Formats: sequence, C-alpha cells, structure tokens
Amino acid sequence: MSAEKVFKAVMVGGTGVGKTSLRNYFLYNSYSWKHVATKNPDFVSTYVTLDSDDMVAMQIWDTGGSVADLPATNSLCEDADGIMLVFSAADSEISLQALEKHLSAIKTLNEKRTRGNGQLQLVLVQAKADLPQPNELEASWCVRAKSMYRSALGDQEIACVETSARTGRNVSLAFRTMARMCHAQWVRHNAPLGESGLSQIMAKREKLRTSRHGDPIAAYNRLELDDERGFAARRRFGLRLFSLQQKLRLFVRRLACVA
Repeated sequence: MSAEKVFKAVMVGGTGVGKTSLRNYFLYNSYSWKHVATKNPDFVSTYVTLDSDDMVAMQIWDTGGSVADLPATNSLCEDADGIMLVFSAADSEISLQALEKHLSAIKTLNEKRTRGNGQLQLVLVQAKADLPQPNELEASWCVRAKSMYRSALGDQEIACVETSARTGRNVSLAFRTMARMCHAQWVRHNAPLGESGLSQIMAKREKLRTSRHGDPIAAYNRLELDDERGFAARRRFGLRLFSLQQKLRLFVRRLACVA
C-alpha cells in the first residue's frame, strides 16, 4: 500500500451526465434513479486496488456541471493528479461539447506543472452506456472523442472507458484505471534510482568539463538540468551545489598546483 501519496482525481463533465452516480456505485455499490444536481464540489477518500494488488489512497472529487461551476472546478484541477472527463451516451454530442471548455484549462495546467509532477492523467469516461444507441456510430463516440482530445492536447495519452452506473459495467475499471495512471506517473518521477540509475543519467550528459588541474566543474549543476529523473534523484538523494567551503578548497588546491 502506498501511504506516501494520496492521489487527487477530479470528475468533470456537464450537468446530468452521471458523475455522482458513477462515484456512488464505485464507493457504495448502489444506484439511485433520482437525479440531484451537484451544487458544491465534494470529495470522498478511499483506497483503490491496482492490478498488482497494491492499494493506493485516492481523493475522488465530484463537481457541478454548469457554467457557473467552471471556475471552482478549474481551481480544484490545479493540484490534481488526474481528471476523469465524463460524458453521457444519452446525448453524446452535447455532453462532449460541454467537456471542450475543460480542454484549454487542462492544456494550460499541463504547461504550468513542474517537471517533478508531470502531466495531468486523463481518463475519458462514457456514462450510461447501457442505454440503447440510436445508430451504429454512437457506439464509437468514446474512441472518436479520445482521438479528438489527444490532438487538442498535443497527443497526450488518454484512457477511454465505457461505463454504466445502473448495471455496474466497467465502473470499477474506470476508477482503477485512473488510480493506475496516477500511481505509475508518481513512481516514474519519485522512485529512488539507485547508483545504476544515477550512472545512466550521468552517461547521457556531455563529458564533464574539467579545469587544467583536473577538478570537475559544476558537476552537480549538470545532474539537475533538464532530465526529469535527474530532478527526482537530486531531490531524493539531497544533491546540492558546491558550497562556499568546497569552492575555497578547490581554489587552495589550484594555488598549490601553481606554486
């Protein structure tokens, strides 16, 4: 069980697409025919079991789907690990259009996120998949939307799951997929590398410059530049820049060589 990190997942989508019903079925294995619009965002903390039988802690946020709720929803997404984009099979085209207003916000958030956090993980969820489809094309709305969103977000990887809160179809799969993607990204950016991992990072760097006395120049600076794994390693192993005392020692050594 990963107790070091609680992953925050935010469910977004238009009004009435079924966000609350999906979360309730996942948490309580129950479904209600009564529809009550979500007025204020709220979250439930739970544990999700991954395919490897590991358990991760998650905060699952439910949000309102009206235009007035958009600022609050975008604010919640700023420090989220993943976003579940929910649309309804009952009115696929309309509910997908309601999701488009979130795409620009997601793209902006991804650009602002630090390299130690990585991109927001995205799962496209088609709710109410148990309803009869008016034509054959409706069955591929999820796949078509996934392709469209990937292009809009710069070919970012997006998972796609067709679900039904009434029958329970793939509801657990949707949330486990979200948890798995968030956990995998966290491991990539935060897992210790060990000596072999550090050696691989250093091997990718250009040959370290040395002074005429054989002293390495700015070795620590090179490790922390533009490599995400190097950034995580520097943070985990506590590597730091040369201190003033170290610089003075190097200076004295050089003077001794000259003398």
